[in-house]
Amino acid sequence: DEGGYAEAGWALMLQLAGAGLLRLAQTTLTFGTACPAGLFVPSLFTGACLGRSLGVAMRALNRRHGLVARDIEPGPYAMVGAAAVLGGSCRVTISLVAIMLELTGSMTYIVPFMLAVLIAKVVGDAINEGIYDLHIVLKGYPFLREDVSVTFTERCCDIMETELRTLDLSRRPCLQDIQDLLSSVRFKGFPVVNSGRFVGYAARRLLEARLRQLLDAGRRPEEVAALEDLLPCTDCTVMRMVPDASLSQAHKVFKQLGCKCIFLVGSSGHDPTQDVLHGLLSKKRFLLALRSGRVGHMAEPSLLGSFADLDLTAAHIMQPHRGDLPPAVEEYLRRRRAAGALGRAEASRSASPASAASPTHSGRRSPEPDDSENGGERRERRRRGRRRAA
Repeated sequence: DEGGYAEAGWALMLQLAGAGLLRLAQTTLTFGTACPAGLFVPSLFTGACLGRSLGVAMRALNRRHGLVARDIEPGPYAMVGAAAVLGGSCRVTISLVAIMLELTGSMTYIVPFMLAVLIAKVVGDAINEGIYDLHIVLKGYPFLREDVSVTFTERCCDIMETELRTLDLSRRPCLQDIQDLLSSVRFKGFPVVNSGRFVGYAARRLLEARLRQLLDAGRRPEEVAALEDLLPCTDCTVMRMVPDASLSQAHKVFKQLGCKCIFLVGSSGHDPTQDVLHGLLSKKRFLLALRSGRVGHMAEPSLLGSFADLDLTAAHIMQPHRGDLPPAVEEYLRRRRAAGALGRAEASRSASPASAASPTHSGRRSPEPDDSENGGERRERRRRGRRRAA
């Protein structure tokens, strides 16, 4: 027609809607795979096609019934639709509005862009999380969120890993022994210790390259590997903390420094050396303990809607299984009961005379006479706080 647009009709609208839905189905299949199909441009294309289809329909409806005085242009509908689809899938707001303003080159459509992006974000948040957040969960990436409501009263030694496969140089291992260790397990690295002292962390690929270098230099597999031989492949600047350090400090280290693991070192018995390796705290283990409810005080947002319509009294929490609650709430209460039983077992062990009199070598300090009582009071306060939040 005279405006430069194609003639409005059912065929044009079906073609635009079909192209958008086809591209949406392709993006659904290709996102998260090794295929470089992308998400940004396909979302813009899908939204532009659906928005243009709506614009064509509004143009035809306006020409037939005269809804507004001036003629409707389908172009802005395509731009607003592209912004809405991309904002709803990725949950981007301010940056997306800035991008759309750069594409149009004017401030004319800033209000429709802002309204479309905000409405898409509100509707998307009411249904699920953003596509990138869901992808992080599906891939199992150790991602820490900024949860200001989480408080930690536990220590790093409460959840650290103590059964570690270390590379102890005091046992005088030969090069063949190190090769056998690498072939027997598939760990990405090994803590290096020497005479009980923690030296550093040797990554697997660097350790394999160092062994090949030593063998190529004429060293025999039966020769003993000294500390000087492994220092070039050992990272001696890894993050170290004492086992009694608070988990709040570990959370700050994981969040601000981006460390994957923290090595917990300290003294052992009457040995004044502060470089004894007691355990390892990885980010994945920290997140697992946080999500399972073993550490921290964190409300679960996914269950707030289920708790809002229920009258959860002490009977719901103490009884093993009632059968009249949603499955998500039943699972949450089961974990609450398991965490309470674990806390009572730990308190009884701490209060026993044998455990209080025997020295420990796992990095935990010997409990004081009133530790079990204070720990029980803290756990009881946390349980009351969670009950009020529920």
